Amino acid sequence: MSLPNEKRPWTYADYANLHEEKRYEGIDGILFMTPSPTPRHQRIVTALSALFFDFLQHSSCEVFVAPIDVCLFATKDTPLHDIKDWYIPDLIIVCDKQKIGDERIYGAPDLIVEILSPSTAKHDRITKFHSYERAGVKEYWIVDPIHETVEIYALQDGHFRQIRMHYKDETIHPYIFPNCSIELQKVFM
Repeated sequence: MSLPNEKRPWTYADYANLHEEKRYEGIDGILFMTPSPTPRHQRIVTALSALFFDFLQHSSCEVFVAPIDVCLFATKDTPLHDIKDWYIPDLIIVCDKQKIGDERIYGAPDLIVEILSPSTAKHDRITKFHSYERAGVKEYWIVDPIHETVEIYALQDGHFRQIRMHYKDETIHPYIFPNCSIELQKVFM
């Protein structure tokens, strides 16, 4: 759902100065409200983050869960008033410490997970899909809590290619972490 925009375009600096408790994503200077997640959504995010956290403990990669702002097309040197695109993914993994700022993530995370909800499914499947692809996110997961599936997309030659659709009774081996095993029965409880 987009915010009535009395000002266009919005920049990340404008967003950072909002005195609201609501969360918004910015896409090409237009604000979109991100609704609070459901308990089922939160269970899935919590399970995935715990499993990734265990796997990544002795690596240079870190897992983060929403709310955390990701400025896909920016660096730490980009002035906030020049940033017109930022997202709040459900879960991200960042392996380059230079991308982790004090208040936000700069540039493309290595892996992004979005949990579908009726109000955000189209946004996750189309708008975010193309933005994440363009930014160079190496792997993108779309998790469907209703059908209990996980679609895995890997960046190959600058484009996302669907690697596989996984179901609740399967084990996932992330494309960028082939030694990691995630049993989906532990995610879709």
